[in-house]
Amino acid sequence: MELFKRKTSLFIKSCRLLPACLLVCCLIGGVIACAELRLAEPLLAEPGSVHAEPALAELPAGTTAEATAEPIAEVVAEAAVMTKVLSVSSSGGQKTASLLDGKTATKLSLPAASVLDISAPSGQVMAGLYLIWDRPPGPWILSWDGESGEDEEIRGNYGYLHEYVPLREGISSLNIRLTEGIGLLCDVYVFGPGLLPEWVQIWQPSYEEADLLLLPTHADDEHLFFGGTMPYYAGELGLRVQVAYLTNHWGEAYRTHELLNGLWTVGIEYYPVIGPYPDYPSRSLEHARSLYDTKEMVDYQIGLLRRFRPLVVIGHDIGGEYGHGVHMLNTDTLRLALEASSDPEAAPASAVLYGLWDVPKTYLHLYPENHVQMDWDRPLARFGGATAFEMAQEGFACHVSQQKWYSVRKTGVHDCRSFGLYRSYRGPDLNGGDFMEGLVPYSAERFSYEALVLPRFDLKRYGLAGIGNYFSLGSLREKAFWAYKAI
Repeated sequence: MELFKRKTSLFIKSCRLLPACLLVCCLIGGVIACAELRLAEPLLAEPGSVHAEPALAELPAGTTAEATAEPIAEVVAEAAVMTKVLSVSSSGGQKTASLLDGKTATKLSLPAASVLDISAPSGQVMAGLYLIWDRPPGPWILSWDGESGEDEEIRGNYGYLHEYVPLREGISSLNIRLTEGIGLLCDVYVFGPGLLPEWVQIWQPSYEEADLLLLPTHADDEHLFFGGTMPYYAGELGLRVQVAYLTNHWGEAYRTHELLNGLWTVGIEYYPVIGPYPDYPSRSLEHARSLYDTKEMVDYQIGLLRRFRPLVVIGHDIGGEYGHGVHMLNTDTLRLALEASSDPEAAPASAVLYGLWDVPKTYLHLYPENHVQMDWDRPLARFGGATAFEMAQEGFACHVSQQKWYSVRKTGVHDCRSFGLYRSYRGPDLNGGDFMEGLVPYSAERFSYEALVLPRFDLKRYGLAGIGNYFSLGSLREKAFWAYKAI
């Protein structure tokens, strides 16, 4: 009887505490809502303002991005393309006309130590140099006559196939010299002072940490199957989206030019990883396994996960979309890598180089469980009101060689909106429709309101379990972080 009285007393006291607990929860929710609104205000005032500033390399000397916030075309003229009036000669005596024809199919072989001289017409100066290589050339030396004799700098350290080099003021002639091997150079463009044309690609080195890591198998898969992911998350929201391919197309080099042109079109500015594996046709997983060293491929995938430490990974359909065996193998090795990337015994070389990593969330194209239907039809300010789906189409249009076989679609196995949450140590998505739901991006200071909206519990879908997820320790920690950022 005494025990029954004690339990009854405890129950009554607990009931008395219930209103207080609910009040605390409401107060927390109110603080969070205010924090979100305060964070959203400046971002909502200028949609797409992440990319409002032109790249520093494009601004005239002494001009800041802040000073040119007004319509910049009225202040600075577009840079003149000087290519047709250049004088270009090679120390090896080769004909250089192919470098000025704007065609990547024509190229000039530059042996190590050979020098390519480039001069502007008398009285004109060069402000920027843009080189299109057939293969990554390795380090090369750019030199010019400076005030105290010849100056030089080493370029090519990042392996860019399309490389823009801003030049120092007053340069009218320069030369290029390879330090090793043979370089295949397709095109040379030189620009005068002013704003660069939009088609000039000013690549940045690959990210050290990625909000989203996309793992397409071939050049063009990133548009066909991952759809609006790049234009929305990278272009519109300014998140760190890293693209890493499984295969390469060095046997048909025009496809790598198409790859870079497509990425640049949809807002990717950080250089992709070009995979180490040649592209082979395959119609089954077993056949694809016979083409490659799968243990080595798993280690490659583990290395990518550890190197970029992504918050979200996006991969292919387990069935290879239309049955492509190498698509299947890409996802098969990715699934193994996801379980091994936090194990110090797996791929020890990358563990030493990058440390261990366990990916918080992984989505697979067409994965049937925990289905997520992405909305790629919202207009994007960064792209003048074009939707993410339309931009995916524009990106794929850069893959000229593939147009007669494929297209970006919203139906069947090509539906670029359809994904499933394959793996998560955070539980299910509560709202859906956002790969970054419940995560704090590395680039937190740069993203717009949509990515700030934290998950809401949904009683209808998840019942009491949804409330538990919403008020979990990790979720509350993130909410406290945003409340702090807003103060």
